[in-house]
Amino acid sequence: MGIGGDWRRIEPPVAAAPFMLPQLDGPDVTLTDLKGRVIVMEFWATWCTPCRFSLPSLEVIAKRYRGRGVSVLLINAGEEPEAVRAWLEQRFTASTVLLDRTGETAGRYGVEGIPRLFISDPSGRLIWMHQGYGGGLEHNLGLILDELLAPPKT
Repeated sequence: MGIGGDWRRIEPPVAAAPFMLPQLDGPDVTLTDLKGRVIVMEFWATWCTPCRFSLPSLEVIAKRYRGRGVSVLLINAGEEPEAVRAWLEQRFTASTVLLDRTGETAGRYGVEGIPRLFISDPSGRLIWMHQGYGGGLEHNLGLILDELLAPPKT
């Protein structure tokens, strides 16, 4: 699979750090709630210019893979719910928006800059990481997800 840019396969895969985060408008979400699903999680903030480019691509992915065992989590790093809600203005309805107000979860994932994206497999292991935003995010992410969701080769 030809993935270019700032993508890095995590070898060997590592267990995703557990978390419990409130949704912007809904109940808390834990990593355990999503067991058995492929998870795409992006740490972002409203003030982050590259995030403004990556989030629409992630929304397209969330819609394309809805009902196929993929959850897209947009984890806001360190902002108040009111600021996040005002910025989103119903732009991202297919993705789950979570609030990491203290930055504790971002710290457990080693996030030093945003946007930072992780992909975990259905067993909860981190297998891919992407830093920043570059053209082709939607395409490359689609290639990775299609490979993860493909039936096993016999």
